[in-house]
Amino acid sequence: MASLELLSHKLKIKFGTAPHEPTEAQIALISDAIKKIIQSGKTPSEKDWSDAVFRYCPSAGQYGYSGIDNSDLNTLLALALQIANRTEGL
Repeated sequence: MASLELLSHKLKIKFGTAPHEPTEAQIALISDAIKKIIQSGKTPSEKDWSDAVFRYCPSAGQYGYSGIDNSDLNTLLALALQIANRTEGL
């Protein structure tokens, strides 16, 4: 699974987005928001992640997926930075 799809899946499970969200464009916006937090010298908190996802994904919080949520902030961070760094080069 590519990093974009993996991040999309993890965000969907963790934040309860619709099956069609987050889109590639939404992931780019979320990744950029998280990267800006890091560039300000902070480590993104769960609230920072939640704020970014809820800002860019209108369906966030409206869906529930059963099973154990194994998403952790370090994995989300690594994937978001990969995508943010990749989109900067475009």
